[in-house]
Amino acid sequence: MSNATDTRDLTRNEHPVKPMAADGQIYLPAPRTASGLGRARGAPASPPPTFLGLASWQAQPEARRRELLRQIEELKGSMPQEVVDMLRSDLVDVDRMLIGRGNQESHRHAQGLREWLTGARIEAVWQTLHGVERALVMYRSGKDLKGGLDGMVADAKRYLPKHDQSVGQAARWTRVPPKDLGEFRSGVRDLLERSHDASNEFHEAARRLRNGMLGITILTVASIVALLVVQWLVPSIWLVPPPTEFTGAPWMLLAFVMVAGSLGAFITAIPTTIRARSAGLPYRLPIQQGLLKLALGPLVSVVGVMFVAGGLVAATTAEGVPQLLALAVLFGSAQQALTAFADKSAGDLLASKDPT
Repeated sequence: MSNATDTRDLTRNEHPVKPMAADGQIYLPAPRTASGLGRARGAPASPPPTFLGLASWQAQPEARRRELLRQIEELKGSMPQEVVDMLRSDLVDVDRMLIGRGNQESHRHAQGLREWLTGARIEAVWQTLHGVERALVMYRSGKDLKGGLDGMVADAKRYLPKHDQSVGQAARWTRVPPKDLGEFRSGVRDLLERSHDASNEFHEAARRLRNGMLGITILTVASIVALLVVQWLVPSIWLVPPPTEFTGAPWMLLAFVMVAGSLGAFITAIPTTIRARSAGLPYRLPIQQGLLKLALGPLVSVVGVMFVAGGLVAATTAEGVPQLLALAVLFGSAQQALTAFADKSAGDLLASKDPT
């Protein structure tokens, strides 16, 4: 079987990814043939295909998968055929996980929610790619390894401490690599393994933080709904004492206070949300931070108005509806003090990814 035929077999089911164009589409150049050209000589040009993935997180692992396929194609002459078949099979599994093949239609939505909470598919994709990358290191030439070592060191510094021994050793090897090819390969493989483990731990920590904020948000929303239901069922007890001119139902006053509190939360959440970074994570921490603030605002406003009505804040009174709603806005903005810990946790986590 010719090299060109092997390349077609490898790339037949791929879904292109890579640089994003001005129109928002993500394109990847046409698959390389054995000669290194984008298409066969004399073949008609075709428009660049678009990536068929459903989420932005798929773009980077798909690009890595295609690069690993290219490396397998270049190294297959020096690799046992069973190793080539095994690594190709792993990358086929990655392709299926990326585009969601194999899911039964009746369980797709439940499985999608479970994967979203556990990060199972995302983490399985990256762990498989990392395993293939480490396996290929043991078959790469010394010249090839030295050429790619700068990029490996840069990636490792994003997750490993500055004074990590394997990072320091690899940085020295970028200038003078060891003469023993076996030692060179083993050292690079060790660097990749440590970097990949640290990367997996970072993404797991980000997912746990996202799920923690999500859990608090859900409990807060449930508490808000429960307060409204209780006030509607027991109108004789006013959770928020009415001003003199208010003639509506108790649950309506409570709802107005909550809306005013959410307005205060929204105003104070804008600067923090704008400054928040996602660092390319698929877990959307800034969005979850904003949702947590909006959920806490109404609850904090009700608690604050209760304190005022109970005389615990003696310097403040609410004699009319405008004053009451103004207090609710003020207390709703106070959610920033409660969510500052979540903001700091997200900031510290993302800062740990920056080179140190």
